[in-house]
Amino acid sequence: MPIPPFSIDGVLPPFVGPHGPGGTLHEMTPYEVTAVEVVSTLGTSAKRMTILSHWLSHRAALRAVGFQRGFQWLDGSFVEDKNPNDLDVVTFVFRPATIVGAAELKALMGANAPLFERAQVKARYMLDAFFIDLNASPENVVNVSRYWLGLFSHRRVDNLWKGMLQVRLENAADDAAATALLVRTPVGGATP
Repeated sequence: MPIPPFSIDGVLPPFVGPHGPGGTLHEMTPYEVTAVEVVSTLGTSAKRMTILSHWLSHRAALRAVGFQRGFQWLDGSFVEDKNPNDLDVVTFVFRPATIVGAAELKALMGANAPLFERAQVKARYMLDAFFIDLNASPENVVNVSRYWLGLFSHRRVDNLWKGMLQVRLENAADDAAATALLVRTPVGGATP
């Protein structure tokens, strides 16, 4: 499904379609979209395009250190009708095949702190980034998902219910196409 237009309140709607919040999965937040859709729909200013370029670089760097499978939830002011300073991202990832235990995962993340440590990621990639280990216990995955869904599905200033986006991590070709689109798209969104 394409990214729905912003509501009158300047946010992505929490659901679309005639059935309301009880509709089909693709009619509810988080909306499953591609990186190309994110770039072509939300890359509407030079600042947004810069943030998206950093987001795509971060995704490539995650894959380069072995995080090949998972998805990201995108939220914050970036997916609202305003001028963002960053992009809020919760990355749900399966561990690389060579990383069995939580201690090994912690060591890998520590050795790659510029990709995982929140302040470093924000400074380098313009992302407010959080990570969920999909190899953790199911109960833990449900609890942290519940936390992020509850936090991200409401606007902070007025608790307005809003939508967010979900992008698969595996599709490097989609990311390459999105990067190419950023390179050839002038500010304002229309491709030449």
